[in-house]
Amino acid sequence: MPKSLLYFDAEGTLANEIGLGRWEESSAARVKTKTIDGDTSRDGRFAWTIDLRTTWNTLKTKILEEQRVLRFFDPAGQELWSEEGADAVPGSPSLVFSDDGKTCLLALRRNSGWYAAAKTYLGNTLWETGPFPRLEALQISPSGRYGLARWNDPEKSSVHSFLDLRQKLRRDVPSDRFLLGKSRIDDRGRAFSSSKLVFSFEQTATSAREETR
Repeated sequence: MPKSLLYFDAEGTLANEIGLGRWEESSAARVKTKTIDGDTSRDGRFAWTIDLRTTWNTLKTKILEEQRVLRFFDPAGQELWSEEGADAVPGSPSLVFSDDGKTCLLALRRNSGWYAAAKTYLGNTLWETGPFPRLEALQISPSGRYGLARWNDPEKSSVHSFLDLRQKLRRDVPSDRFLLGKSRIDDRGRAFSSSKLVFSFEQTATSAREETR
């Protein structure tokens, strides 16, 4: 639901509800903001929430304290794992699921920059790549084999990083090659801008094999 993440048990009874949204509380000494976002896998078996809490000075010019935690829930509604390094990506989900929900790609932020981390539903990290100056969006292919991280550098144009999550390979492509529409990557490792093929891990692997003959 737009303002809640609802969990229904096997009998269809509402067993838990997590409120989503943004709240602010002010006092004479500080301002506290709290944002909770979340979503479910396509089949509704898995879910995640991200809880962002920031304490500012009264003018909101200085951060006094910051807490960030992403929580991942199993089909029984229980928390499987959490990640305190996660962060929200403006205008994009902080975590994206494969179709079966068993692989996900999430955004992390550390002092050195932003990272894209591939994890299993059990919380095992498959691969982590970065740092990026600023993440703009994450995508994952239906099977969870490939991923895409779009990012930007304030002094340069945006870049699409295509990821082979199994082989731990990354290919960066400037965004000016994506003139025909939204980018995507399929389960064969082919990157498209609308219907135009921009890059293929499949073709790269074939070329590498031919060069070594």
